[in-house]
Amino acid sequence: MGFKHIIAGFSILRFFSFLIVASFFATSCENGVFHNESAHLKNDEWKAGDTLLYTFNSNDTLTSYDFYFEVRNTTDYDMQNLYLFITAYYPDNIFSCDTAECILAAPDGKWYGKGMGKHKDNRFLFRKGVRFRKPGNYIIAVNQAMRKETLKGISDVGILIKKQGD
Repeated sequence: MGFKHIIAGFSILRFFSFLIVASFFATSCENGVFHNESAHLKNDEWKAGDTLLYTFNSNDTLTSYDFYFEVRNTTDYDMQNLYLFITAYYPDNIFSCDTAECILAAPDGKWYGKGMGKHKDNRFLFRKGVRFRKPGNYIIAVNQAMRKETLKGISDVGILIKKQGD
């Protein structure tokens, strides 16, 4: 067996190893995610009048989903929590309004979430077992509901909708 055959065999083995690893990551990253969308806030500031919009289409009226908010804050955020006003627009011009609280830090000021340095990432379960009752387009509008005109230290806010149980 010559040197060229050993190199060719090694390259084929490396190629197949790459395919196996890539397919593992492709299937493991999905984890039942139906919709994942994030909005970046310029200069890590969220003004009271800035509405974040998330849109998606659902034709499945039978599956149950868990609905999360994902918040990335910086250590410049000067409060323990973040209140959100949520308006959900459903097909046929129906809507509902709700409020959510996201607790970002412990009472002693220690930040919750993952991340090193200045940024912390948190995921908050908002609703469990949500079903989309009608097929069509859905819009989720989110506003900050704090008593400040401009929040400093919130850099990204997203929604994550996953199949329940995944």
